[in-house]
Amino acid sequence: MGFVRLAPPRVRVNGWSCFDAHHAALSAATFTLCSSAVMVLVYIWRLVLNAQDPEQLQDVYYGVQISYMSTLGTHLTLIALTSFLFIGIRQERCGLITPWVVANIAFNALEAVCCMYSNILRDHINKRFDAMCSAEVSFYLFRATINMIGLWAVMRFVKNIRAGITYKDPEAIEL
Repeated sequence: MGFVRLAPPRVRVNGWSCFDAHHAALSAATFTLCSSAVMVLVYIWRLVLNAQDPEQLQDVYYGVQISYMSTLGTHLTLIALTSFLFIGIRQERCGLITPWVVANIAFNALEAVCCMYSNILRDHINKRFDAMCSAEVSFYLFRATINMIGLWAVMRFVKNIRAGITYKDPEAIEL
């Protein structure tokens, strides 16, 4: 009978191999890592900018800063969990992938609440939604959409691993 290796399904278009679940999961991890790094830099910049001129935000200064700090914390945690995601994808271990999935869902909701909260507080002071609000919400919606696609890709990878499909090369057997 022998060893039967379950190979991942590959879709070929004009002789070129398209993304399989393994590559899609790696792409999702890469996007999460890059977007979280950008968001860490943006929110550090916003925290420093607000700290230099706290009178601009008047009585909502601490609310806005706490909102920014919690968003910063979520992205720092996502960066750490994405490293486990890379290891889990490489070793094909679902136990290392699951924390990223749970955190991605929870932190996406938390970031939406923090984004709206800080924008409403700034609107209270400015008496209108400023350009920063529009940019922040637009960028959040873009990232949330891509994160949901990435979450789907990682879940597809996990489903394939649990079904017994492996993306590793067969081991060389010496006789």
